[in-house]
Order: sequence, then structure tokens, then C-alpha cells
Amino acid sequence: MKRVWHLWRICAALLALASAVAVGLSRGPRAWADDLLVIAETSAGPSISLPSAAASFDSLEAVSNALTEDRQRVTALEERLRQLEEKSAPEALPAPAASADTKPPEPYEIGSDKALKDTWKDGFQAESGNKDFRVKIGGRTQVDAVTFSAGTGPTQPANQGGLDPSLANTVNLRRARFRMEGRMYEMYDWAAEYDFANELNVNNETFPTERDSGPITAVTDLWLQVREIPLLGTVRVGNQKDPFGYEHLTSSRWLNFMERSYNQDAFEGPFNNGFVPGIQLLNSNEEGDFGWQVGQFKNATNPFGFSNSNGGSMTVGRLVYLPVFEDEGRKLLHLGLSGRTLEPRRQYTSFDKTTGLPTSPEIAAIRFRSRGDIRNGPPGPLNSIYADSGLLQGSWQNMVGLEFVGNNGPWSFQSEYFGSWLYNARTTAAGPLVTNGYQPKPGTNVGTVYYQGGYAEVLYFLTGESRTYSKIEYRFDRPVPHNNFYAIRGGGSGRRLSVSEGAWQVGVRYNYLCLSDGEVNGGVLNGMTLGLNWLLNPNARVYFNYDFTYRDFASTPWAKDSTGAIVPSPSYNGSGVIHGLGTRLAFDF
Repeated sequence: MKRVWHLWRICAALLALASAVAVGLSRGPRAWADDLLVIAETSAGPSISLPSAAASFDSLEAVSNALTEDRQRVTALEERLRQLEEKSAPEALPAPAASADTKPPEPYEIGSDKALKDTWKDGFQAESGNKDFRVKIGGRTQVDAVTFSAGTGPTQPANQGGLDPSLANTVNLRRARFRMEGRMYEMYDWAAEYDFANELNVNNETFPTERDSGPITAVTDLWLQVREIPLLGTVRVGNQKDPFGYEHLTSSRWLNFMERSYNQDAFEGPFNNGFVPGIQLLNSNEEGDFGWQVGQFKNATNPFGFSNSNGGSMTVGRLVYLPVFEDEGRKLLHLGLSGRTLEPRRQYTSFDKTTGLPTSPEIAAIRFRSRGDIRNGPPGPLNSIYADSGLLQGSWQNMVGLEFVGNNGPWSFQSEYFGSWLYNARTTAAGPLVTNGYQPKPGTNVGTVYYQGGYAEVLYFLTGESRTYSKIEYRFDRPVPHNNFYAIRGGGSGRRLSVSEGAWQVGVRYNYLCLSDGEVNGGVLNGMTLGLNWLLNPNARVYFNYDFTYRDFASTPWAKDSTGAIVPSPSYNGSGVIHGLGTRLAFDF
């Protein structure tokens, strides 16, 4: 089409030139000569102006020569247009070169390559080339130094409403764990972890001392899981954390404060370090903004992963929604709901001191108690108990937990609320005679006992870091400083000191627990904790905590008269303030 148009323009130019010559000859050789000749002026495109040779015509021969020159000029112009058309035509794109990234993966039999290459990734790790085998060996150590002061109520003797055991300024190993975890055959994950810092009340003393405690290694994570099962997601079997509570699921390697809230002791992980044997399903939608966990567990009230009693079946579920999740969790809003329903563990309340055999009938019972926000002893019976309901018999227990968590750059907010209903509750002889809370006479029906608690905390990174978040179990993960801490002398004559500060984080937490309902008084705790965390590197940090707790506790213990009958003794007021200062060096590998 373009070629036809150009030929049309050329013909129009020749006709115009011939017309001009004819008119010029009739008007005289110079009368018709213009400086410029306009050709091919149409509405379809712009006009083309060519210099006219007629201005210098002196004869017909000159006109003939001019026509010849114009023809040659037009021919040259046509050739030039043809060349331009060919040059402006789009060139075919070259075929894309074959790339190694676009090649389909070579067929591979899972498990055929078991050779492991070692590396460091927050700990020692060895992995196969196809990543279907992996082993990570590590652990964690936490060393605490604490000091306390308290008012007259908490410092009274334990049998007069004071703390049991009493407060002490100590230096202790809080945790000393060895861990191995890994993956095999691509779809299977496993973990095995043991804690060597645990104490057991071997003599079962009412007021235990160091003589009564013995170091016993306790099991924490000990499970195998299979991933990516259709509909079910991940199936995990073994000793593990049941999905109840946000701070409960957050690893102790990167806690916000030295201890979790009172609710960890009272509701989330009482007497078992938060680990119980069972089976759990973990799953989420494709986008990951909805996650859910559900499982069936054995209510084992000890940190050793066993239960030798009937009852104690426990069903636990958790649902999480992330309405905001940006920049890999540096900006997020987390809403969670968890619940437990369980039969209290069946247990005996008294034993023969000589034979160790039970001397009481087996009953389904629960004890609610909590230690402080700063501990004054190793895990076990040497920690002071701030609030205690005593052992309560009951037919069934339901629990609920609400989670509200936010993260926005260096700021983070975390809060939870817990409620517990114990149905058909009844006081026991192990309550008034072993603990110091006021209770009705043993065997008294007290109906449904409702206990509750919660906390709220705000933290801020002074050095600009942000907390990381894991969508596997929907909780905070390892924080990583922008710069690791170091202080070195430079070279040269000046030998200037070069310092990198690591990461610094400040935080404040309000903490609440109520173990008093109706006639059953286990105490009410209100606490405020101020914290400063210094992260030396991703694997090591130092905690500095100050804790203020007000303990509201009235004691009316029971005693036995000369005939063995249980009678009330005088009441004591154990209420008062408790101040605690603590620091911790924590590192994991």
C-alpha cells in the first residue's frame, strides 16, 4: 500500500511539472518560473516541496535538460524511500537462548542423595544437595541472677500467709537444653530436646527445701511430623506444645521478658513446662492469612512426658486471622482464639510415708498456682509461689484464650486474656492442709469455679529493628540485629575504639491473675514489669528486668485437733508488695 502511494505522488509531480512547462511556454520562458514547485499536495499527507529548475530556463533545451534531471531526481528519491521502508521494517526478535533456570528439573528419586554439606544458620546445620535431608544440632543456656525485697505480708512464714518457699537472692541456670532437629525424605520433620535444669521434690515435702530437690532431665520437644498431607496439612505426633496461647507457643529463646506472664503457670503450661504428649494438625489457607491448629493430648501434669493415671484427655484448638500482613510481617495485625476442653487428671491426695503407696481414693482434681515474673530458683519446687488455689476436685474443665498482637516496624504490641471454668468443684484435704489459701471445709461443694487472667505489653527497638513472624505456628520468631555487638581497637598510632552497639529494645508489661472466686481464695496478683533487652547478635542477648507485684492474699489455713478432726486456724494477711530485679544471659546455638 505504501508503494502505491509513493508512485501516485511521483505521477502527480510529473503532471504538475508538465503543466508548468506548458503554461510557461505560453507565457514565456521566464514568466512561469517560480522558486519552488509544490507537488503531491493531498489531504492524506503533508505536501512535498521541491526546488524548481524553471527559474533558470533560457530555452526548450534547458527545459528538456531540467525534465531529465527531475526524472533522475525522482528516481533517486524513490530508491531512497524504498531503502527507508526496508530499514524501518521491524526486525524479527532472536529466539531466546536456552537458560539453565528454565530447564525442567531432572528426575530425582527422593532419598537417593544422603550426602550432607555442613553450614551455619543460627546454629550448626548439615543439609543434602536436594534439601530433603537436614540435621541441626544446638541448644540453649540461660543464666539468671536475681534479688528481691518485699513487704511484711509476703515475708511472713509460709504457714502464716507468706510465700512458699520464701524469697531468696540467687544465681541459677534457668534453662540448659540440648536439641537435635531435622528433616528426612523431604516430607518428614523431627525434633528431640532435653532440659538438664529441672528440680523434683523427691521427698514430696509441704515446704520443700534444697535437701528435697533433685536434678532430673526433662523432655521438651520430642516429636515427628509429616507435612503437606492433603486436607490435613501437617500432622505432628509426640511430646509438644499444645496450641493454647500466643506466648506459650513463642520460644523461650526470644521471650520479651525473663518470664512469661502469670497465666503460663496458671493456665497455659502448669507443672509440665508447657509440653504434653499428643497428636496435632497444623494448616492454613493458601494465602496464609488464616491458620488453624487442633489436637488431642494427654493432660500430663509433670515435665517428664508421662502419665500413669486414667482420665486427663484434652482437646485443644486455635484459630488465627491476619487482617494485616505486610513486608514479611514487619507490619501485621494478629487476632487469635484458642480453647481447651479436658477431664482433670486423676490423682491421689495422700500417700503412706513408709511405703509410698496411696492412702486416699483416686480423684479428678486440678491445682491452680503461679510463680512470680522473676524466679528465685531453678525450675522446680524451690520457686516462690505467689498465688495458689490448692487442689480442687472437679468433673470437667473448659478454657478459652484471646490473642491480640500487632507489629509495626520497631514497635510491637502483645496481649492475651484467659478464662477457666471448673465444673462441680469441691474442696479437698490436699487444699487447706497443704496450701495457705482460704477454702471451705474439705469436701464442700463450691459449684463452678471461674478463674481468669491476662496481660498487655508494648515493646520498642531503639536501634530500629523489627520482630520477625512465623506463619508455621503463627507467633513471633527470632529477632535479628542490624549490627552485631563488638568493641575493638583500630590500628595505627591513634588506636581509636570502634564500637557496634548490637540491638536494644525496651518494653513494659502489665500482668494480672485472679485465683479467687466465691469461697475459694487462691489470691489476686497485679504486676508491672519494665524490661531492657540487649541483643548482642542473633544468638545471644542480655535481659534486665525490674518487676513490681502486689499480692492480695488472705490465709485461713486448716489444722487438725487432738482427735484428728479438721478445724480452722487463725487467719493471716499475706498481702503486700514484692520488688524484684533480675538479669539474664541467654544464648542459643
